[in-house]
Amino acid sequence: MLYKRLAILLGICFLPGLLLIAMVTQNTRGSVLPASATDANFRLPQPDDSNEVNAPAITAINSPSATCSNLTPGTGVCAISWQYLSVTAASSSYIISMTVAIDNQIRAYHSGFFQTSMYIPGDMMGDGFQVVCGYPQGSTGFGNSYSYAIRARETAGPSAANFGSVTCPADIAKIYLPAVLK
Repeated sequence: MLYKRLAILLGICFLPGLLLIAMVTQNTRGSVLPASATDANFRLPQPDDSNEVNAPAITAINSPSATCSNLTPGTGVCAISWQYLSVTAASSSYIISMTVAIDNQIRAYHSGFFQTSMYIPGDMMGDGFQVVCGYPQGSTGFGNSYSYAIRARETAGPSAANFGSVTCPADIAKIYLPAVLK
């Protein structure tokens, strides 16, 4: 504690631009030791079995890679879909919700009631979430790319998220206007 106060006092007194960092650690007996690589007595605190902490943790979301497909060529409409989405809560917790966001816009919200896991089959999402395919870009000829985030929350507080991106095939809407003479 004294080392920390001294470091703060010295840091305030020095000219701007000069940085003083004092690293202090505490061993398991409560004495303060300087955290220096050259200090032969330095030792990291060791966890003992009596103070074991079991932090609640949500299981990672299980979702295969997203796919983007052109449902009807010539319309400029593509669909982003997953084969399934799945999440499992930590022990003694329940899943509250799972959301799917594409380009920071929530496209799906699934909520649970006293369930330890949530499984959303691809069929439940219909053809997928509609997006604009886009013009061919660069030498690849692919269309627009979209970022997605799948988030899940549980009753114990923790949450998990999967992030990714998907590139759609290029397709533009073809509209033929009639030639009307006035």
